[in-house]
Amino acid sequence: MASPRDAFENMKARAQSSSYIAPLIALLFAAEPALGAGLGVSSDSSAQWEASSHLPKTQESALPGDPLQVTVHRLKNGLTVYLSPNHEVPRITAWISVRAGSRHDPADSTGMAHYLEHMFFKGSRSLGTVDFNEEKAHLDAIDRLYEDHFVSTDTAERKAIYGRIDQENIQASRYAVPNELDKLYKRLGFEGVNAYTSDEQTVFIADLPKNRLETWARLESDRFSAPVFRLFQTELETVYEEKNRAMDNPDRILYDTMQQTAYGSHPYSRSVLGSMEHLRNPSLKKMYEFRARWYVPNNMAICMAGDFEPKAVLALLERYFGAWTPRPLESIPAYELPKPSSAVHAEVRYEAEEEAVLMWLLPPYGHPDHDAITVMDMVMDNSESGIVNLTLNQAQKVKRAGSSPEFMNEGGAWVLWAVPKDGQTLEEAEALLLGAVDRLKAGEFSDEDLRSVVTSFEIQEKQKLESNGERTAAMVNAFTHHEEWADCAKLIERLRKVSKEDVLRVARRYLGEGRASVYRRRGKPAIPSIEKPGFTKLELDRERGSAFYRELLSMPAEPIEPRWLKEGRDYLKRGIAAGELLTVKNPFNDLFSVEFHFDRGRKQERELCAAMDLFELSGAGDLSAEQLKKKLYALGTTMSASCSESESSVSIFGLDRNLEESLRLLRLRFESPNIASDTLKKMIEVQIGAHKDNKVQPGYLVYALSEWSKRGEQSAVLGEMNDGELRSLDEGRLKGVLEKTFGYAHRTAYVGNRPTKEIAKLLYMGKSSIQKVPTPPAVRWRHPASDEVLFTHRDMLQSQIGFFAPEGDYDPEKAVDYEYYSEYVGGGMSAVIFQEIRESRALAYSAKGGFDSADRKEDENALWARLGTQADKTIEASAVLRGIFEHLPSSESRFLETKKGIEESYRTSPVAFREVPDTIFNWEDMGFPGDPRPHRFMRALSYTLKDLEGFAQRFQGQPKTLYILGNRSRLDLEGLKRFGTVAEVPVDKLFPY
Repeated sequence: MASPRDAFENMKARAQSSSYIAPLIALLFAAEPALGAGLGVSSDSSAQWEASSHLPKTQESALPGDPLQVTVHRLKNGLTVYLSPNHEVPRITAWISVRAGSRHDPADSTGMAHYLEHMFFKGSRSLGTVDFNEEKAHLDAIDRLYEDHFVSTDTAERKAIYGRIDQENIQASRYAVPNELDKLYKRLGFEGVNAYTSDEQTVFIADLPKNRLETWARLESDRFSAPVFRLFQTELETVYEEKNRAMDNPDRILYDTMQQTAYGSHPYSRSVLGSMEHLRNPSLKKMYEFRARWYVPNNMAICMAGDFEPKAVLALLERYFGAWTPRPLESIPAYELPKPSSAVHAEVRYEAEEEAVLMWLLPPYGHPDHDAITVMDMVMDNSESGIVNLTLNQAQKVKRAGSSPEFMNEGGAWVLWAVPKDGQTLEEAEALLLGAVDRLKAGEFSDEDLRSVVTSFEIQEKQKLESNGERTAAMVNAFTHHEEWADCAKLIERLRKVSKEDVLRVARRYLGEGRASVYRRRGKPAIPSIEKPGFTKLELDRERGSAFYRELLSMPAEPIEPRWLKEGRDYLKRGIAAGELLTVKNPFNDLFSVEFHFDRGRKQERELCAAMDLFELSGAGDLSAEQLKKKLYALGTTMSASCSESESSVSIFGLDRNLEESLRLLRLRFESPNIASDTLKKMIEVQIGAHKDNKVQPGYLVYALSEWSKRGEQSAVLGEMNDGELRSLDEGRLKGVLEKTFGYAHRTAYVGNRPTKEIAKLLYMGKSSIQKVPTPPAVRWRHPASDEVLFTHRDMLQSQIGFFAPEGDYDPEKAVDYEYYSEYVGGGMSAVIFQEIRESRALAYSAKGGFDSADRKEDENALWARLGTQADKTIEASAVLRGIFEHLPSSESRFLETKKGIEESYRTSPVAFREVPDTIFNWEDMGFPGDPRPHRFMRALSYTLKDLEGFAQRFQGQPKTLYILGNRSRLDLEGLKRFGTVAEVPVDKLFPY
């Protein structure tokens, strides 16, 4: 979801709104009936609510052959429970899913489901308040005032109402405890506390130590039973900042336009974030109604995977969640999906790379054609050997292209997209996409291709075993789409039955002339001018807390002993001709991974990264690139190479039974790369075109500015090849670079089930002599003599603000200082940056930062921070951000949260088996002979606030850099001078091309 291409490439699934930092607020009380005893508001008989609930069948024991061992249960009140035990680590992933998303939003209050996602993080009548009875009077007043604001059409009156809301908000804040939920969870070792909203669901996420399950159950039951609106005004502005961020995201703009064009008047066309008009004018009454309507146990599920015993978990859930009251679910207004008979077209303009998107409507999730369409999509785009992958990407006919299906309960769509090359029109790109569809309809794929698709899905199912998050996501998906788990467990069996005739049938049936096409053309967008809201900054007392917080914190829990990595038990090391070999056993399945790590990058070999790019486009021996990719995909093997400034890697991943053949193909590909005659020429054309796009893409621009701020002329971006260097590339030289790759010393990591001795023999790459590699050059930062502000202009709604300060060489004895400082300043919603930037002032949706510890012992550390804010908030946000690092806000309660969170992290978050090799290699780079955590753990236990304050003093008066990407006409450049010497950095200066 964080990817710039999240709308089309993230796990080939629809990327809807997600609250990346786990937002906030809470819900319901005043205008509703008493809710303390349960979620619902009705005591109807089970026959009434069951009939409208579409609940899945229960499954008391795991199905034979189900590797996830999922069981499905129902509490007496209709709450569905999915369980998947996994005893590998002492943690549990728990997701609470509600079948309510943007599809369920009132037509005059879009964004409602997403608002509620935020609201459920503000606490309840018991949590997040020191005196709910006193607070309630002001909250009730805010409730009434927002309703007056909602119905008023007079500008002056609305402004006056807003002022009264602000005053009531100040009064209510005297009783509020900000982010008390996150404070508690942080102290108890919870991780990944988050939530997301999509078309048909809202999901609340947590990863917790297994000894804190009862605390989780008690808190979650409370916050969903009796949630409370508080600090709503600041969160309202935060959601609006999220909307601002979406309007500065070229992919999100394209995606939203695509949905509107394809789905017409159906609610699927809505943005999950809601319209700007509705965001600015919320109705709390409608929010109350929305919550009461959908947040009932017979419309919700708890999905859990991890280290637990199912019987004990069920008894606990019945105890804490069983009191929620069910109620019949009202039907939602019916909408028909469009049935276009010809192409419908729309366009947007933005200063970014151009893109063409096509969209065909599909039947709903669970339709008899669902499986055939799923296979059809993979025949077109499986990232390796699909029709789009080979005929468009491998052939380099476009910059990149892909496809993705989205299935929802009332319909869906198949999306096909392409980014054109430089000089190529969007119309030409669309024609190429349609040509790929014609190939599909003409049957230019084989039965072997279908078998390869099934193999790919088999591997995906095996990978789910390794991740509690993947397990839980699968259960949530089943619940949301009314799919029986027995059907989910038969996915592979069903896909094996899909024939070529089935794929041809659905392609010809659904991929006709009736489609939507949307272009994003390069040009100036119409960006609205928005005034900064006039609300008063809240003074939130960090030291106060609720009685319920203290009660939850005191709940007994058996301590979990830390598990340190131990050579001989968790991994084995041995020397081989090429260097070091590290092996780790896979405890779950027969999937292997091999990664070769080289301390060589483009600084040591200028053309190495270009050679690795060419490797990705090459075949091997007599196998053309297309033949090789088909063969690898049939084997279930992924093969890739990566390259950066000072390091590179080569990796393969797949099924153990195909390890030998995969390694053979890897050797052959390096020793005898088969490169088509025009491949290099096209690669150069594509990369030169990408250079032009980099200079207008918002994400890459801010990355280039951050690199300039940190390293000046040594910026990683300036170290990229320029256009002239690309044009001078020679295929023979690049082949020579590839052929020599494994002649250099490297470290090798293997994860799988083969003995180390056997792997050592298999990994021999045929090199009689190995050349040593010098230690990579140290990363050194710019050290400005005084404070400075570096500004780069771009026409956009928000300002992207970064903060940076070099912080000296890495000192292993200060590792715990680094950890404490980073967690205290930027470790979650209760940390300093989030509280001061977002919670107290609503200056940003996402705000993060902390201490960036060096990757190698020779490198330098740094302070850093990043946020995006509305342009007219730039000065205030910059001042707050800089002030945090200049004078650390001291809080005993925040320090205790940090201290306990760090302790619990050591105790309950062992290194996962696939993470062991990189962890060990990192420790080696830092000069540690073994696991450094036992020593750090003991120091962390005795660490004090005084220690932290002493460490933070070193940053006072230290020269600091603010860097800002934004619109000069929308922010106060003169006002930035208070933060140091202001220098404008032109875009061209950030790039070598």
